Amino acid sequence: ALEIAVLHEPDGRGGSAWVHANVKAGDRLRIRGPRNHFRLDESLPKAIFIAGGIGITPVSAMARRAKALGMDYELHYSGRSRASMAFVDELAALHGERLHVHATDEGRRNDLRALLATPVPGAQVYACGPLRMLEALEDCCAAWPEGALRVEHFESTLATLDPSKEHAFEVELKDSGLVITVPPDQTLLTALRAANVDVQSDCEEGLCGSCEVRVLAGKVDHRDVVLTRSERDANTKMMACCSRACEGRLVLEL
Repeated sequence: ALEIAVLHEPDGRGGSAWVHANVKAGDRLRIRGPRNHFRLDESLPKAIFIAGGIGITPVSAMARRAKALGMDYELHYSGRSRASMAFVDELAALHGERLHVHATDEGRRNDLRALLATPVPGAQVYACGPLRMLEALEDCCAAWPEGALRVEHFESTLATLDPSKEHAFEVELKDSGLVITVPPDQTLLTALRAANVDVQSDCEEGLCGSCEVRVLAGKVDHRDVVLTRSERDANTKMMACCSRACEGRLVLEL
């Protein structure tokens, strides 16, 4: 059985509102298996989990796994008020003193700079929450080793396409032999679909990683928030919904 948490966003694209209006406990839903770009390293000596708002959804699963493994960990959960924060009671029952609730209306803001002032040898920080929180974490973890901070986003503006600032580029599909031009006002994903090339996608904002395609040649202008810095530097994959070519042609394994 899977337990899901969906924040009600009336002004979203419709999925959240539909779930809240139509799905009831006991309903059976047809789903695709999870795609994980935010994976816990189970060999760590310590993990620091940080969640803001509905970002507790993936972080709570990680913390539960860390507890089951006997790993040293701590869980920091921030929100406007306890009443608005999902799972607080069951998290408290499960994690005890390892859980730190930072509720704004109680005057308990999460001081990220103090929390992360000193790098912990061998530890990793896992965080999910609002964009402003994740940007602050990147600044706070500047002195930590590269890769020590792992984040998952649920919002991003990086994938917004402004045709006046873009250039056209070509993609060569190695398996099919097709060469497709992607105009400035179109994403690679849209261009591929227009050429009847089926590429899976979900969020289409560079958040989920569903539209990942393999890159064989060419330099990618990465605009997703899924790939790590080392994965971007390797230049072997890209998200078709938002990323583009820096210049010239890309060769894809499609």
